[in-house]
Amino acid sequence: MLAYWYNAPRHIKLIFIIGVCAAIYVANQIQPLAPTYTILSLALGFGLHFGQYLQTKISDRGSSKYNLLFLLRIYPFIIVAIVVWILPPLHNWIITIQALGFVLVGFFLVSIYQNRAKRFE
Repeated sequence: MLAYWYNAPRHIKLIFIIGVCAAIYVANQIQPLAPTYTILSLALGFGLHFGQYLQTKISDRGSSKYNLLFLLRIYPFIIVAIVVWILPPLHNWIITIQALGFVLVGFFLVSIYQNRAKRFE
């Protein structure tokens, strides 16, 4: 799924980002997410991108690449488990939607910024 994100056209990325931001906004109207959880979610999203970045930088030979690939495959599940475990139980599904949305926003910010066209050299 992440490989598609890096190769997706701009308009698909924009539509997806607007959809995630709209879901966060609607969920925020019901129950706002605390700033500490927002920052934690953004950091987890940054980590998702940096894991993909490391995957491209490690040589294909060796067990470290295999271990990293295994970790990158289970990392999204670890993110969901961490978010569900840490969040308070009040309106849990609303807050979970916001937290996972901010994970995606953190991922979007870093991945799009790294792959943007350079204006000056």
